[in-house]
Amino acid sequence: MKNQTNFDTIIDLIPAMAWSTTSDGMLDFANQHFLDFIGMPLANIAGENFYRLFHPDDVAHLGAEWQRIMLSKTGKEVEGRLRRADGDYRWCSLRQKPHLDPEGNVLKWYGVVLDIDDRKQAENALMETKSALAASEENLRLIINSLPVLVWSARPDGSADFVNQSWLDYAGLPADQILEWGFLDLYHPDDIPEMVEIWKRDLEHSDHTQLKGRIRGRDGEYRWFYFSGRKLTDANGIVRWFGVNIDIENLQCAENALRESEAALRESEHKLDLIINTIPAMAWSCTPDGQLEYWNKIFIDFVGLMMEDLQGFGFYRVFHPDDVDRMRVSWEQIVATKHPNPVDARIRRFDGEYRWFNLQQSPLLDADGNVVRWYGVVVDIEDRKRAEESLRQSQSDLAHVTRLTTIGELAVSIAHEINQPLMAIVTNAGTCLRWLQDGHTDLGQARQAAERVVHDGHRAGEIVSSIRAMAQRSPVRMERTDFTRALRDVLFLLREELQSRGLQVVTDLTPDPVYVLGDRTQLQQVLLNLIMNSAEAMPPGADALIRVKCTQRPEGEVEVSVSDTGEAIPPGQLDRVFEAFYTTKPDGIGMGLSICRSIVEAHGGRIWATSSHPRGSSFNFTLSSFKDAAIDR
Repeated sequence: MKNQTNFDTIIDLIPAMAWSTTSDGMLDFANQHFLDFIGMPLANIAGENFYRLFHPDDVAHLGAEWQRIMLSKTGKEVEGRLRRADGDYRWCSLRQKPHLDPEGNVLKWYGVVLDIDDRKQAENALMETKSALAASEENLRLIINSLPVLVWSARPDGSADFVNQSWLDYAGLPADQILEWGFLDLYHPDDIPEMVEIWKRDLEHSDHTQLKGRIRGRDGEYRWFYFSGRKLTDANGIVRWFGVNIDIENLQCAENALRESEAALRESEHKLDLIINTIPAMAWSCTPDGQLEYWNKIFIDFVGLMMEDLQGFGFYRVFHPDDVDRMRVSWEQIVATKHPNPVDARIRRFDGEYRWFNLQQSPLLDADGNVVRWYGVVVDIEDRKRAEESLRQSQSDLAHVTRLTTIGELAVSIAHEINQPLMAIVTNAGTCLRWLQDGHTDLGQARQAAERVVHDGHRAGEIVSSIRAMAQRSPVRMERTDFTRALRDVLFLLREELQSRGLQVVTDLTPDPVYVLGDRTQLQQVLLNLIMNSAEAMPPGADALIRVKCTQRPEGEVEVSVSDTGEAIPPGQLDRVFEAFYTTKPDGIGMGLSICRSIVEAHGGRIWATSSHPRGSSFNFTLSSFKDAAIDR
């Protein structure tokens, strides 16, 4: 008994998990080291209960192996996972040996359990590493063989020791005909001397190489390739060259085409320069921010200045002093908005004379809509300006004649208008004299009669002044004008005429003055023509009505409308009524509405006509609200 106790003590001290079973494989002993590892007493694992220690996935395998071991009566190392006291499964090696009697029967089985989890993880990691390395090598091989370039490696002497599949496919040859120095047979004979010289030079004196050459493909055609290689030394000190040959046939063709195009472009530029400098027009170009960079020879000769004097913003010096500020504002707006806007200005010739020119410009835009450069021409319009001035003078003369004709037609009405205040003056003067006679003197009544004389005299004077302003031939003056006051004066002048025709006039005006930039006399002529046109378009009657409306629009314009209830203008004639000499009246000459359009457009506005079927027409025009000081034109 003492010996058994000593034996158990020794077994417990062994730094390994020891155990024993009966001859039929039933666990009957486990040392303390084993029990501490699993965290259970022997009673919980005795007999066949030791299977509960194994990982569920390993129970079947380990049970089958244990049965084979017991049948063979021969020990064998078996690996499996055992649950540790903390619940973690660890890989272990189970080793056993039978204790046999003289006849060879198993008396008992003894064994040990060795924790090999760390070793197992290392083996697994090594296996994964080898697998990953093999996969990486395979991937690298696939990548190298799939690259759309010819990959190669060479020895320090320059002979090839590897070419990828793309190389073989391009050449249409087996590797042994390309490796070593076989690749030289595929190079174009004209390229070999220079390529070999560069290759040998870089092998001796550099760690990289770059060159170009032609390689013959399987179809027998040569294509241009770009060669690039680099020398590498591995950890063992072995030197190899690695490189690629990139097909640049299309690029080489493009380069050749580019060189030819550049030569053609230089020739074209030379011809274009000759054309630009010989065409009978002044051409120029500016940078995106509007600075002059080029002006052709014709312009340089015209202004008599050096190009250096005009570059940048120096070109403003060629304009008439009165035009410089206007040109500067216009050009800055064009550059900012990127929208061309032809403008007229006077340019000084080399002899000091100024001539009118029209400056036209156009931007060259990139794909994003940004200005790359401004191009333009300067066209001499001096003769056109003189013709326009002559036309304006003729129109002014005709407008004056038209005003006089209209006043002549209204002579009876005007005489009646003047006669009324004159008769009132005579009556009030007589009344005043009566209140001053002896015996009937009443200074208060005399004073009131005299004041009425003064009032009627002013009234007659205003009528005469208005007629004189309409009749006189005064120069055009664009200034701050109270449009509602000008309209009321026209209506006052036409009051008797309209009443005699049995027409009603309704006005829709704002209570406050409406100021526009314009010539008062010309604007009154427009109103006079339009109102008289409406009057002549309507027969007298209870529904004969002329409506005059003045509206201040949000965008800064003033819109005026003169409408009537007369016969509507046919739709096909709405645009033609403003043409010169076109008339719908039997005795008309067709100039009234044409003059109206000229006056309105000269004021920066527009005029149009509309119809309201079955009756009624409307003439509308716009004017600019007054913003700046008076401007002479």
